[in-house]
Amino acid sequence: MDSPMDGSAGSSSAPGSTPTATATTPGAGTTLSVAMPRGSVSAASVASSSTITAAATTGGGVGTPGAAIANTGAAIVSRRSHPKSRTGCRTCKNRKIKCDEHKPSCRNCIKHAVPCDFLQSQRHSSSSIPRSPDSILSSGGPDNGHSFGDGLGGGGGGGGGMSDLSLNLIDLELMHNFTTFAFNTLSTDPVVRQMWKVPVVKLALECDYVMRALLSVSALHLAHNRPERRDFFISRALTYHQMASRTAMGLMGALDGENCEKLYLFSVLTIFFALACPRKSSDSLIMGESSFPDWMFLLRGTKSLLKLLQPQVYTGALLPMFNHGRERFMNSRDDSRVQADLLADLQRLVNKTCADPVLLPIYNRAIDELRRTLSVFLWDGGRGMDITDAFLWKYLMAEDFLPLLKVPGATQEAVAIFAHFCILLKRLENEWWLQGWATHLISRAWSLLDQDHRLWIQWPIEELGWVPP
Repeated sequence: MDSPMDGSAGSSSAPGSTPTATATTPGAGTTLSVAMPRGSVSAASVASSSTITAAATTGGGVGTPGAAIANTGAAIVSRRSHPKSRTGCRTCKNRKIKCDEHKPSCRNCIKHAVPCDFLQSQRHSSSSIPRSPDSILSSGGPDNGHSFGDGLGGGGGGGGGMSDLSLNLIDLELMHNFTTFAFNTLSTDPVVRQMWKVPVVKLALECDYVMRALLSVSALHLAHNRPERRDFFISRALTYHQMASRTAMGLMGALDGENCEKLYLFSVLTIFFALACPRKSSDSLIMGESSFPDWMFLLRGTKSLLKLLQPQVYTGALLPMFNHGRERFMNSRDDSRVQADLLADLQRLVNKTCADPVLLPIYNRAIDELRRTLSVFLWDGGRGMDITDAFLWKYLMAEDFLPLLKVPGATQEAVAIFAHFCILLKRLENEWWLQGWATHLISRAWSLLDQDHRLWIQWPIEELGWVPP
């Protein structure tokens, strides 16, 4: 069998939708239910309002707009002024809504996560000024036509010509968190961890959508560890990833060697993002025709990217990730570690009840590969566990088995087999981005199974310590 890291797998469709995420907008009490259809994530709304008060004059002088002047001595009621302006941004004009003219980006454009031409004009005016190293650093990176925050940042001065020189303290906080703490949680391998800390960050500095995806993962990590600012960081994460997704999805149709590396990195960050996003009830997990949350199918979309990257000859920044994946795959091929009794009862039941000549080989291969992965996990008292092993099983099953979970009315055998995969997730729950998923998915599997097939998943239920309803 070829290694999944050698890029020999066949091409596949782009990733499906990702799970619904829920966030509460900072400063407001509104709960946002955010779905991530086909690799994109809906942005959290940023609520903002401004109040304009007007003075009213009495007597015989000239009144201000909205002031009623009477010679009878009666009380004069002033009304709030509504000044007209022709200097709003073009986006608001096209949408026929009032622009608050806030700089560097009006609040309406921030709220709807759309480009504001205030930013465009500001960048245009600043592009004629020679940029010193200090100004490049203070604006957040090289002059590639975009800033990471695009006006969403929370530091530095207000409007005016100097705003392009102000520090975006939120983005700096997110970057500091990623390079200090978050990178260390994305792998159990020391070499891969260093890849996330240095080469990946360097790649992100060259590519806006990768940087926003990276910062969105960092924001979710901070939301997990700082509950007092959880709503704010979730809102920021959703907004950044939506902006990144719009750009990345536009490039997926024209893959080449130049953008393939960055798109592959974006897809991996998106998997972490989807796993770390807040979850609602099980009902919110059903997206379109999926029986399970669609982050499970994202690995399928990386196969076409992996073929273009050609990992067998690849020497770029992501090399440690491919080397580690190849090493873990070879460990799972070690027959001396395979525990033959694992999943034996499940396999016997599947072969007894399924007579479909197409589905039965798929089920048996899924069980055989899951047995290998579980054996690696349980080797040496569980000290052989690695995050990559869980992803390898899903990667190997992406073409034939996982689609059986996605169609309406997923097959009972496929759901029962997948329920045993939850054992791996449970043993990896020390990772913040996986916490709660094992129980979440086993409860979904339980709801999809009939009474007879629920008896097939007693072992994963016991391993998880989950109590059925």
